[in-house]
Amino acid sequence: MPNLSAFKAYDIRGRIPDEINESLAYDIARAFCALVNPRRVAVGYDVRPTSPELAAAIRRGLTDCGSDAL
Repeated sequence: MPNLSAFKAYDIRGRIPDEINESLAYDIARAFCALVNPRRVAVGYDVRPTSPELAAAIRRGLTDCGSDAL
């Protein structure tokens, strides 16, 4: 069972890698695809050192479900 403690009332935030990690980012992207079925999605991130890895996991999740991830 995944750790869902990063899900708050209005956002997703938590400690990396304890609460937020690449696996969770991938799963969120897959769930987004299942709900929205987007054709194309732009993935952005901030300057934190872990952002590129999390963004890559999100792009993988999006492309694995057939979306074009930019």
